[in-house]
Amino acid sequence: MRKPIIPRSFTALVVVGLLAGVAACSGGIGSYVPSGGERSTESGRALPGGSPTPTPMPGETPAPPPHHHILSGRALPGQPTPTPTPTQAPLVTSVLCTAGVGANCHVLQNTALAPLLDALGILIPGYHPADLRSAYGLSPLPLLSGLLGGGSTAPNGPTIAIVNAFDDPNAEHDLGVYRNRMGLPPCTSANGCFKKLNAALQKGPYPLSNRGWTAETSLDLAMASAACPTCRIALIEAADDNLESLAAIVDKLAQPGSAIAPAAISNSWGAPETSDVTELEHSFAHPGVPIVASAGDDGRVEFPASSSNVVSVAGTTLSRGLLSGWSETPWTPSGTGCSGYFVAGSWQHTSCGKRSVADVSVVADLNPGIAVYDSAAGGWVVYGGTSAGAPFIAGLFAAAHDYPSNGVGAAPVYAKASHLKALAGSTISLGSPSGLGAF
Repeated sequence: MRKPIIPRSFTALVVVGLLAGVAACSGGIGSYVPSGGERSTESGRALPGGSPTPTPMPGETPAPPPHHHILSGRALPGQPTPTPTPTQAPLVTSVLCTAGVGANCHVLQNTALAPLLDALGILIPGYHPADLRSAYGLSPLPLLSGLLGGGSTAPNGPTIAIVNAFDDPNAEHDLGVYRNRMGLPPCTSANGCFKKLNAALQKGPYPLSNRGWTAETSLDLAMASAACPTCRIALIEAADDNLESLAAIVDKLAQPGSAIAPAAISNSWGAPETSDVTELEHSFAHPGVPIVASAGDDGRVEFPASSSNVVSVAGTTLSRGLLSGWSETPWTPSGTGCSGYFVAGSWQHTSCGKRSVADVSVVADLNPGIAVYDSAAGGWVVYGGTSAGAPFIAGLFAAAHDYPSNGVGAAPVYAKASHLKALAGSTISLGSPSGLGAF
């Protein structure tokens, strides 16, 4: 029996329609959540005695387990193909690392959006790498890379070092899921792109896990990948969240002849300034190595962002208009202000005569937030906070690979500040990235 002939014009219309649908949905369209809402606190600290599982704060009612929704055009093994309809949810900001004696990681989560166990890229809420690269003037990802995967070529560029506390046992797996769905090339230990190391810069043994810092690691790996898809990544895990432990790793990484030889070091953590932090300043004094620190989410000055030896990153609210394109405004909770202990570098002129925070700014607002895959949280989640900025800026430094051998802190950025986008009506930083020119 002769098969019916389908006109080429009809086939072309189908293809065009599919491509238009993909373009309309890319970058998490439909993931916008209303601003406002409440801010809750979720403990992210390990219990004494080595328990990796945080407990509710005194008097706090434990939250019920999240409802896991699967938004996918294909079934998971052993499951029927689901077809739920996503719904909007209010914005609820959860602090995953609570302030205490040690460093506080700066990741936040919109817990009003239930985690997605599995989802097609076009249905994942939050900003995607393609969005971030568009907003910050970086080269676009290959067409349809989100549908076809990121290819098989192993990244072999400069190394971004990410310093965090506690172990993320699923770091490599979760990074693999994220990069595959987002159209980025695979970054694995097998292809030489990814390394996970302990405080001694060895491949194990690793410390205990901690829920808050696991979220931090997932966000950091995602943002570093978005900024420089061709860079290699080294995740170094401190045994605890003491500032001394974390600073010691930074010091070791930045030493001449370091086995990692990072092109940039990311630190998405900090603690309120006290006189004690001055004793740790030497750990960040390494000319020729850009050391980046997030400014914090509580409107105060924190260390190490307050050190003149680091590049401090504040937060913004990033929006995209249908016709007007991208716009950015300062994010109110972002850490900012003058240090009480550190003098300003010669490149920074401040009214207070001290080091001023911050130097540059990157999206931190949870509305709509950053799409991240974190299996410990249940799958695809929306994270934010100034934690997003440190690994992203570190990734830009690594991608540009142009930091001078005698460069100190943000001095090279101030010398090339004309390549940044000024934030309207803001004095919290020089501005946000616009390509790699400032890095």
